[in-house]
Amino acid sequence: MIPTQIRKPYLRRSRPGTVAAGSSLDAIDLRTSLRRDGGSRHTARGQRKVPSVPTAMSHKFAAVTLAAAGVGLAACSTHGVRTSAQPAASANRPAMSASAAPTHPAPRSMAGTQPYSTETGPCAEEKAWGVGPRDGGTAMTPAPIYLARAGQHECYDRVVFDINGPADVGYTAKYVPVVRADASGAPVPVAGRAALQISVRGPVYGTDSQGHQPWRQPPAVGENAIAPATIAGWASLTEVRFAGSFEGQTTFAVGVIDQRPFRVSTTSEQYYRHVVVDIAH
Repeated sequence: MIPTQIRKPYLRRSRPGTVAAGSSLDAIDLRTSLRRDGGSRHTARGQRKVPSVPTAMSHKFAAVTLAAAGVGLAACSTHGVRTSAQPAASANRPAMSASAAPTHPAPRSMAGTQPYSTETGPCAEEKAWGVGPRDGGTAMTPAPIYLARAGQHECYDRVVFDINGPADVGYTAKYVPVVRADASGAPVPVAGRAALQISVRGPVYGTDSQGHQPWRQPPAVGENAIAPATIAGWASLTEVRFAGSFEGQTTFAVGVIDQRPFRVSTTSEQYYRHVVVDIAH
């Protein structure tokens, strides 16, 4: 008798995830029927027929088949359950797009770091004059300084030094700790928390060679050039004192309530020259 070639039974294994954990061997629907020749016939539902084998060998292969099926079911029950990689988007939690740019809140300004803003009030121009020294050149005039006067304006107080002649004249102006007399160097104190030293390059009346108002004597160092009552209570200007005249140059001490911006200019008319000092409020 020629031995019949043995073929392993063909089992249709379930795809992962299609058999729930705890399923029995019945899910495969394996059927075994005995034949008269002592062999067995194995069929799976919907599968092709498997050739018969001798009965002794059939029992062995049936046992192997059952064991293999049990291992497959165990594997399916452990690893066959699929989980979603990412939960579906809901109305309360919209799906994120890979191309969506991240959004950031607008930066908050830190306290104390507000950007500098230029003042735009009615006196903004005057407050921008600055407090640095002014130099009006070195031009000298022989004409005497014969008058000092003051006036109030909306945004500044003004002091004017009148010169008896139209020629150009130089000047210097600066804030100093204390004004010093020309030429002795004696201190000339003034009211207020700041002092402007104004030097005009021309002689004071009574020391000139022009002979203008010859009856007038030159003022003493420290004498008021403008009466205190005239400027009492002004916003910036507190006092104007004579601080000496030497070698054709005259100095004045101007008191300011505190260090305020100022400007200096010169103007002229037909017979006179004026040195104008404006002190911002």
